Amino acid sequence: MAFVPTTKQEVQEWLLRFHAANDSLDVNRLATIYTKDASVRFGNMPLLVGLDALRNFFLATWPKLETMHHEIESFDMLENRIYQPCHITWTVKNDPEKETIVVPAFAAIHLVTSGEEKGLVKSAAYYMDGSPLMTALQRSP
Repeated sequence: MAFVPTTKQEVQEWLLRFHAANDSLDVNRLATIYTKDASVRFGNMPLLVGLDALRNFFLATWPKLETMHHEIESFDMLENRIYQPCHITWTVKNDPEKETIVVPAFAAIHLVTSGEEKGLVKSAAYYMDGSPLMTALQRSP
């Protein structure tokens, strides 16, 4: 993952690796995509700073998920910033309705361009309506 993409093909490859790490639902893989002091915002939620904050945030949800999958719609890269709309699909463990939840999302991702953390996410903002996922999590034992 530790590379800064420069071509359209490289950006797509970088995004596929990034999403694969997230879709694995393994918080130990976060260090392969985020810097140690990464700052991440999910919509109107408080800013998360650092790998420990990210791990704790995802540990509250990921163990309750059966699957998560990001499908890239399109992307653009300007300098060290990737802008990417996608659809995220989840299934929740023990969901009595066995619903497949699909929501559109948008990411603005800033990469480190040099040094030891080159190619990792320094800051990111993710925007989506998470309420369908929250509803499924609440009804699942």
